[in-house]
Amino acid sequence: MKSTKTGRLARTAFFSSVTAALIAAPLAASAYSFTDKSGKVQMSIGGYAKLSVLYSDTDKGSMSGLARDIYLPSATPVAASGATVQDSQVLDFTARESRINFKGKTDIDGHKVGMTLEIDFLGTSGGTETVSNSYSPRLRHFFFTFDNWLFGQTWSTAMDTAALAESVDFLAAPEGIVFIRQAMARYSRGNFQVALENPQSFVDGATDGDVGVVPDLTGNYKFKGKWGHVRLNGILRQITVDEGTIDESEMGYGFGASGKIKVFANDDIRFSAMYGDGMGRYTSLGLVRDGVLINNKIETVKSTILSAAYRHVWNAKSSSNIILSSADIDNPTGSGGGLNKGSTSIQINYLYRPVKQVTYGIMVLGAERETENGDKGELTRIQGSAKYSF
Repeated sequence: MKSTKTGRLARTAFFSSVTAALIAAPLAASAYSFTDKSGKVQMSIGGYAKLSVLYSDTDKGSMSGLARDIYLPSATPVAASGATVQDSQVLDFTARESRINFKGKTDIDGHKVGMTLEIDFLGTSGGTETVSNSYSPRLRHFFFTFDNWLFGQTWSTAMDTAALAESVDFLAAPEGIVFIRQAMARYSRGNFQVALENPQSFVDGATDGDVGVVPDLTGNYKFKGKWGHVRLNGILRQITVDEGTIDESEMGYGFGASGKIKVFANDDIRFSAMYGDGMGRYTSLGLVRDGVLINNKIETVKSTILSAAYRHVWNAKSSSNIILSSADIDNPTGSGGGLNKGSTSIQINYLYRPVKQVTYGIMVLGAERETENGDKGELTRIQGSAKYSF
């Protein structure tokens, strides 16, 4: 029988108490920094071990896969208004976000050379939760640097990692930010960066998006001072469909600003804003398409993404964040009704650090997704975490 609103609120309050109790014990890990026999190559092993406990309550059906481990805006279940759909509640324990990285750096004939490799276990296949919870490692970053150059896979040059809000979840404000890792060649000089990045098209109606002969062009310029920083970000790219009798290309772009501004003695505001036509896959964790095939032609998708977070430091060991995030999507006329029209979310969290490396956190999230045909769905999530960084 469908749960009442009162019943859902009661369960939410109950699991909030349970989650807070479950994060009462720290995790153990070690940190390592060392050099080779010559003393010229500096190496380190780092990362974090993390337990997450997630209670998820959806009003229009159930979630599965990655959406059970992190907040994934495109996976919030939706249904037509008045439709008879069973709501769903589920509790998950996971350590899949835990990660490890290996770094090395040295000087060779007057040149600065470095390498970074990082893996975790999110979104990969593996053993069943019934028995083993075994998951395959996932490549996050693997790149090397040579003076001002970077070659390999890492965060897109259009993504401002310094503007990301503190989060209990894997990622705060996913609707409202640029968030993507991919292979690239990047050049950095002072406050300026420019890169050629992997071309990949994300077009509704196409069966093969892995095409493109023109690399994506990304760049940013940062203004910074004691007050914080503001960064201008840009994307210019070609969107391509080449399958069967269809051989079409359109230009896509995105531009905007992000930053972190200090407030009072210890607080700060972090924000991101981006507008684009065809910037889809760079934003919102797959919520927005680059384009739509209509009459065998690519019609690009316009979108605006926004995020804002206020961080308040209570004392030397604790802080809280309120985080707002939204994506507004303008699909072209003739698009399918199942395409996303928008998503919004709000998160409030509390983080406590008994020692520098250990963080306990609890978060409450409310989110809504709407599709082009008017179907909507809501997600309420309470998440607790315990993390040891090394």
